[in-house]
Amino acid sequence: MEYSVERIAVLITAAGASTRMGSPIKKEYLSLEGAPVLQRCLEAFASTGLVTWYLVTVPPGGEEEARRVLQPWLQNSANREATLFVEGGKTRQESVRRGLEVLNKLNPSIVLIHDGARPWVKPRTIQQVVGGVQHTGACAPVVPLVDALKRLNPDRTLESHVDRSTLVGIQTPQGFRFSEILQAHRLASKEEREYLDDTEIYHRYIGPVSTVPGEKSNIKITYPEDIPVEKTLTVQRIGFGYDLHRLVPGRKLWIGGVEIPADRGEEGHSDGDVLIHAVIDALLGAASLGDIGLHFPPSDPAYKDISSRILLRKTRELLSNTGFQILNIDCTVVLEEPKLLPHREAILKALAQDLLVQPDRLSVKGKTKEQVDSVGNREAVEAYAAALLSKELREPNA
Repeated sequence: MEYSVERIAVLITAAGASTRMGSPIKKEYLSLEGAPVLQRCLEAFASTGLVTWYLVTVPPGGEEEARRVLQPWLQNSANREATLFVEGGKTRQESVRRGLEVLNKLNPSIVLIHDGARPWVKPRTIQQVVGGVQHTGACAPVVPLVDALKRLNPDRTLESHVDRSTLVGIQTPQGFRFSEILQAHRLASKEEREYLDDTEIYHRYIGPVSTVPGEKSNIKITYPEDIPVEKTLTVQRIGFGYDLHRLVPGRKLWIGGVEIPADRGEEGHSDGDVLIHAVIDALLGAASLGDIGLHFPPSDPAYKDISSRILLRKTRELLSNTGFQILNIDCTVVLEEPKLLPHREAILKALAQDLLVQPDRLSVKGKTKEQVDSVGNREAVEAYAAALLSKELREPNA
């Protein structure tokens, strides 16, 4: 659907007390998948790319708390400049009117009025409502009613059976030409009457409201059972790494980012640091990211004679994108000579610096092959590494 250029504002109502939730925390401020419910609403509107301004109604004296709750959203400078707060009134109707009066200074052409406790609104619904406003002046999403409807007698017995075929449930966002809904709210404020929602006010003073299909998932959080309880699961993964390099004259011997004085060094496309290569493979394996050859192929000239410490830092960055953290790494270097012990503390320090962990999370041991096989005959060096990673996952409690 194509949209003409409009100055669109979204007014999100969050000035209520949330008394039916039975929680000391306002329902709009409760956590939903790691972010406040109110932030999830803002993100849904932002994802459409249609909104210029965001206005949030808050309880009297509640702006500071709202800003604190929305701090991750407001860290983005564009969001911060586009977001306004206004103290609400005693009723939702009064809160909306106060918000409209503030937005009037910005002269938007369309306003979308949305419940701050409807975090599951889909961008598609928002886009369809905007299109409806552009064609008719006012539009709201509706859903068919699935329960049979009854009218009650005063004694709570059934009085009559209501035909639901022409009835629907209405959702938000409800969209309007801004000047018209502002006019309607101003007129409604002069009456001693509370309207059910903004479409009723528009219909009373301006005219018909068109509709678009709503979404069953676009529910309004009202009771504790409406919001899924999140539980945090800790996932731990183990990775194993191994590497072996020939020892040849004319090359430096690098172990864990430290140059070890020796008459021979590792043969390899990079600097041949056998310990770091084993550590990289252990980390990549634990995070299911493949192996060192996949990310740093020996056929790539960019890695010719490169320091393996650079590759280790790049691996750390790859790891950080997965959310995994390093719990510990245990390593063994098998080298006939020279002895590794005098250099162990320097190796631990270098690895800790590149991985951004405390040295006590790392262990490096040195072994020999007692003059057995190629390693024992000083023809090669090998290294083993085991890495333990951890990540917390938030899962809704179904």
